Amino acid sequence: MSGSTGARFGAEAALQGAAKRGPVGGGGAELTAAASASSAEVVLQVQGLSKAYPGVKALDNCDLQVRRGEIHALLGQNGAGKSTLIKLISGAEQADSGAILLNGQRVALRTPHEAQRAGIFTIFQELSLVPGLSVAENIFISDMPTNRFGKVCWRRVRDEAAQAVEWLGHLVDVDSPVHTLSVAQKQGVELAKALRRNAKVVLLDEPSATLPQPDVERLFEVLRVLRSRGLALIYISHRLEEVQQLCDTATVLRNGERIGTYRVAGTSATDLVRAMIGRDLKSTRVGETIGSQRKPRLGSGGGDAVVLSVRGLDDGSAVRDVSFDLRKGQILGITGLVGNGQSELAACIFGARERVKGTIAVEGRQVDIRSPADAIRAGIGFLPDERKTQGLVLPMSVVSNITMASHRAFSRLSVIDRKLEGRVTRGMIDALSIKVGGAGPEQPVETLSGGNQQKVVLAKWLASKCKILIFSEPTRGVDIGAKEEIYDLIKVFAANGGSVVIVSSELQEAQMCDRVLVMSRARLVGDLDYAEIDPHGEEILKLYAGEHERTR
Repeated sequence: MSGSTGARFGAEAALQGAAKRGPVGGGGAELTAAASASSAEVVLQVQGLSKAYPGVKALDNCDLQVRRGEIHALLGQNGAGKSTLIKLISGAEQADSGAILLNGQRVALRTPHEAQRAGIFTIFQELSLVPGLSVAENIFISDMPTNRFGKVCWRRVRDEAAQAVEWLGHLVDVDSPVHTLSVAQKQGVELAKALRRNAKVVLLDEPSATLPQPDVERLFEVLRVLRSRGLALIYISHRLEEVQQLCDTATVLRNGERIGTYRVAGTSATDLVRAMIGRDLKSTRVGETIGSQRKPRLGSGGGDAVVLSVRGLDDGSAVRDVSFDLRKGQILGITGLVGNGQSELAACIFGARERVKGTIAVEGRQVDIRSPADAIRAGIGFLPDERKTQGLVLPMSVVSNITMASHRAFSRLSVIDRKLEGRVTRGMIDALSIKVGGAGPEQPVETLSGGNQQKVVLAKWLASKCKILIFSEPTRGVDIGAKEEIYDLIKVFAANGGSVVIVSSELQEAQMCDRVLVMSRARLVGDLDYAEIDPHGEEILKLYAGEHERTR
């Protein structure tokens, strides 16, 4: 196959072909993962790693063993120490004490480059690709092959890149710029980079967080094949159903310490949760989810008064002719697979995305929302799914982030009342149980865990006294305990007369709402009351599948 043609084999063919190839990264006996992982040799061993930051003990005497041909889950709440441990293993930071052993030999990983040379690769949520370069150039970016005259062997670059992405089952032209690819395809490029450089250990940080379900299933197929070829995989996820479906072993961290390591096949999800948070969740919403019971209801149904009316909203591409009403005290869900227009709809309502037509009315009065400032003046708050880049200013303090949307309330004659600002901020920190470091309200928000960052975004809108909150993927990337707290805060906001729109690609989350709108191919295709949704969400899935069948 020529380099210009790129990879054209489908996932099934690639995965079947993988069974005939040798192990990734060189020789060694082939393993059947689930049966052999427990008896396989230890590839990566962490011994007594500790790491402290100013005012915070992030990791305390932590141990970990990962074996060849094993998918090893790393679990814990936000702030449990997972990210710190990954940074130490990947060479991004160095431990205060302890050791890392690779194939029984102690290694000093002072930089990510040194970790990669040793065979340890990390695929973060924020992928480390160069958008303007091609797939092939990204795969070979650190070591382009050259001929004896020092010129790059472009044919070899394209051919070997094509083989790598074919092996992973991605339909990608290796000459395509990376910025044109889907998130799943970009992940494939990251994996191809690691495999081409003889990876021994691959760490995956929330790899399914932004993927639609079909891509999640294909990712799992690829990871199972890599496991069968003898790779050691560390998988970080807050989704316990994924861990039970995919992983062999799970290590739980809590407050920087290793609580235990468990064989997934013999451990219930409830036991894993108990280990993560140190208490039982049976009486909570998350506990009911784990027990496969009916998702509880967040709201009370709402009143009769319409607080937000959207008519014929259209951005010309991702959102087409969308109309709905939101009532006072109501929690309205908008769901669908990733990429069907839900996030774009939320951004249009908040003025963060341009629309070509449609009207928005708040409490019966039409408002012209062309920017987030217009939405804020109308009493609308927005918690985006990309909280780090769109919801927060990371280097700024907690207090500055909380008050940034309501400066007028804290100023007199254009002078900020610092005492009032501090008093309100401390009240929000206490009310929302935001865990800040030793600097208190002056703590930089970038040092907080993901769940606490999400609470700071929520505090910002509560401080602005908004009447309508739009949450886009409110619990993406946060741990089970933080999810429960966020659901409680949403419930209290609605009970106190606020109105909420929850945009979520997680079916179980949408099912908790008073009413659910289903989006497919940029349009609303269904409107279901809470009572109309069965425990497994089959009615929602039928609406989505029916629309795709109709337009196929």
